[in-house]
Amino acid sequence: MNECIEIIKKRRSTRSFQASMPPAALVREVVEAGLYAPCSMDSESTRIIVITDKDLRQKLSELNCSLGYWKKGFDPFYGAPVIILVVADKDDVNHVYNGSVQLMTMMLAAESLGLQTCWVHRAKEEMEKPLGQEILSRAGIFFRPGQFAGIGHLAIGYGAEEPAPPAPRKEGRISYIS
Repeated sequence: MNECIEIIKKRRSTRSFQASMPPAALVREVVEAGLYAPCSMDSESTRIIVITDKDLRQKLSELNCSLGYWKKGFDPFYGAPVIILVVADKDDVNHVYNGSVQLMTMMLAAESLGLQTCWVHRAKEEMEKPLGQEILSRAGIFFRPGQFAGIGHLAIGYGAEEPAPPAPRKEGRISYIS
């Protein structure tokens, strides 16, 4: 089987990460791959923010937890030591699609490098809070209020256990018109 297709079929979301930090070079490779994701009309309206600062990661986890209505103390990033946040300029009509493709591209790149990921939501709501604005400022992203939408996060690192094999796919989801 083609290596790319094999990676697509093998990749699974991980919900339990080791605390060990993956090498920065691997994280950079994943992020750089994200820059090559397709985007509408070559807009390149997304920004990638890599968060490894433990205090900021904790604040982000607490905010995400409260937005998801989980019990206090739950980590919606499942212990991952690296959080990759994708935001996009709302002036791009396709910003959600572009950011989503970028997240998926990074998920596949991570899998190819032996790292595991989990796409975590609520980035949209986070960017509407003061912490979201603080993250943009700390990342050196200049913005007008409300300019950037949070698209999603990737929790990334080494999985604490082997992912389960993929479940069989549902039948009847493909149609051909010749």
